[in-house]
Amino acid sequence: MKKITLLFLFGITNAQIPSGQTVIDSMTAIMSPENSKGLIRQTNVYENGKSRTFDLEMFSGQKGEKSLMRYLKPTSVKGQTFLMLNSGDDIWTYFPRTRRVRKLASHAKKQKVQGGDFSFEDFSSEDTWNEDYSVENRGNENLNGVSCWLLKAVAKPGADVDYPLVMLWVRRDNYYPVQIDYQDEKGRIEKSLTLDDIQLIDGIPTAKTIVMKNVLSATKTIMETVEISFDWVPPKGFFSERNLKK
Repeated sequence: MKKITLLFLFGITNAQIPSGQTVIDSMTAIMSPENSKGLIRQTNVYENGKSRTFDLEMFSGQKGEKSLMRYLKPTSVKGQTFLMLNSGDDIWTYFPRTRRVRKLASHAKKQKVQGGDFSFEDFSSEDTWNEDYSVENRGNENLNGVSCWLLKAVAKPGADVDYPLVMLWVRRDNYYPVQIDYQDEKGRIEKSLTLDDIQLIDGIPTAKTIVMKNVLSATKTIMETVEISFDWVPPKGFFSERNLKK
């Protein structure tokens, strides 16, 4: 009788563990609000310990399919603007000094933004988890006192990805990620993303501080949300080449 009871309880425990696919889908939904408008402070910390800080406006529409970044400070980059459409597949940039709008090559999405450790691809909403990775939920693991699902994402054969292995710690209570480690084929961490000071803003879990550490170059980039709204509705034609010059 005891054996039957234990097996029954074991079955219930397993049933309560969502699949890796379920957790990834829930995480993607949480992190893809319909629209947003925010003021961000970007700080690049370089290998020599020196740093540089930028202030920028960031706008997102249609669950991140469209986004626009406009730099406000320092003076050297004021007015420089990037427009990303089709989840980052199409990128335009505007430089105030030349007053010209230029479309970047398709591979530009992997380029660093203002010399930091985030790429344009990192700012896009493109969900390639289902297409490029097989995701396994390895169960519960506490990270810094937070109960998380630990996910292991392994690149599918032939997938065009920079990192063959990704480990994710996703909060069990709201499916918001708190850490993502990008690893090589031997499991060595190359970049690590941490999301801190998670607050509920307009009913949406939001990390006020996001840090990307590059282990290989010993650099990091800190993105601090100074203010943000998810109630903003983009005016007609906002995400357009014409709006880059404003």
